[in-house]
Amino acid sequence: MGVVLSVFLLLPPLETLTSMGMKVVGIFLFTIIGWVFVGIGYPSLLCIALFVVTGVMTPSQAFMASWGNWIVLFMIGCFGLSETLSITGFSRRFAFWFMNLPFTRGRPWMLMAMFLLSCTLLGCVMSAVVTTIVFMSIAGPMLETFGYKKGDPFASMFMMGIAWAATASFGMTPIAHAGNIMVMEWIKRDLDYSISFGGWMLFGIPLGLLVFLILMLFFRYIVRPDVSKIIGMTHAYVRETVSKIGSMQLSEKLALVVFSGVLICWLMPNITSNIAPEVSAYFTKMGYAIPALVGASVLCLIRVKGQSVLTFKHWMTDGVEWGTISLVAAIMILGNVIGNPETGISQLLTSIFKPVAEGAPFNIFLMITLLWVVLQTNIMSNLVSMTMVYTMMVPIAISTGLGNPIALGATISITSNYAFSLPSATASTAVVIGSGWVPVKFMFRYGVMLIIPIVLFFTFVGYPLACLLFN
Repeated sequence: MGVVLSVFLLLPPLETLTSMGMKVVGIFLFTIIGWVFVGIGYPSLLCIALFVVTGVMTPSQAFMASWGNWIVLFMIGCFGLSETLSITGFSRRFAFWFMNLPFTRGRPWMLMAMFLLSCTLLGCVMSAVVTTIVFMSIAGPMLETFGYKKGDPFASMFMMGIAWAATASFGMTPIAHAGNIMVMEWIKRDLDYSISFGGWMLFGIPLGLLVFLILMLFFRYIVRPDVSKIIGMTHAYVRETVSKIGSMQLSEKLALVVFSGVLICWLMPNITSNIAPEVSAYFTKMGYAIPALVGASVLCLIRVKGQSVLTFKHWMTDGVEWGTISLVAAIMILGNVIGNPETGISQLLTSIFKPVAEGAPFNIFLMITLLWVVLQTNIMSNLVSMTMVYTMMVPIAISTGLGNPIALGATISITSNYAFSLPSATASTAVVIGSGWVPVKFMFRYGVMLIIPIVLFFTFVGYPLACLLFN
């Protein structure tokens, strides 16, 4: 790591790169290596500090571009809201409501589909790690009751399905999903085009549900484990558990009401744009971070039976994923600096990729771009992969007039969320493999099979939908 940084600090500037650009590239590569081989924690903090140490930015500039960015506060608020849905028991109730639907009785594949669909839908508004852990805590005792052991094919597929279902929700909304909200901000910065909260959901939710359908067909017809053990047992187990859960408690209702209120605030600019422009303008100025922070804080203020629905200590210690927040802060400062014309980086990337882009049909350019992001995101953080591919390919599309750069940026973002094969791909895959239920070889074998279908799906379905919505 240190050698790479030192080389770029000491070498004379390469063609088109300035002295500042050499420092930025060195810090960028240093940070990427740290994320891959060390983790996302302190390398992210060190990345921010290095921009000040090397003289690229002043301390105030560095803090404003990283921790001072509104997306950091937005994520902190979203983590508080999603944690409340978990600790009040609403997430567990939601999952069993889906499994107890009449048409699941005696149909193990339908039961599994409804269970994983509830995981995907909750994952739209919750942290992927929290969603995965909640659903694993439901699935583990159920599988043991049915006589399955860790490593059994059906049990492995079921637990792997939780990680994959949670992953399928990543691109559906900007709530608690940093990559989507970051790309919305970058598209506004680079292309002066605002994708609204509702606009992203109109784009992401259909695609996420189609990905979920692809996963279920994959489980049913490719993995094809034996499900005979659970045919006669599931209905009784689910009904007994539902009876134990009982009626919805006041804390659950309050958590749901507050979250719904925050969601309405986020959607209000779309809802009122034509009927009440002044209301739409008010909520647009408010942005996304303020409703999230207010909502989580209100849950701290509300007390039920002498206890806060959400305590500030729990919110900050168990609710907020500080490693992810640090990663977001580092990525925001990297995006800010790499795009600065004074570095010469964008000019260098354009000179490298422009001839390739101009000499190939756009679908080939798009397919290569999406294959790159999918392969990389199966190895490392989706945020890192998205940042690298967006930073290199969207400027090319802008400079060459190739395709729709807004749609390209949105498609890169949503595609970067779909990684299924390795524990390093997402926190969800790491959690289920770490539990012992899913062998690494099992997940890798089936996860690799999905790479090409995912690339083709987002090339011929995802990007055209983005072009239809964002132009």
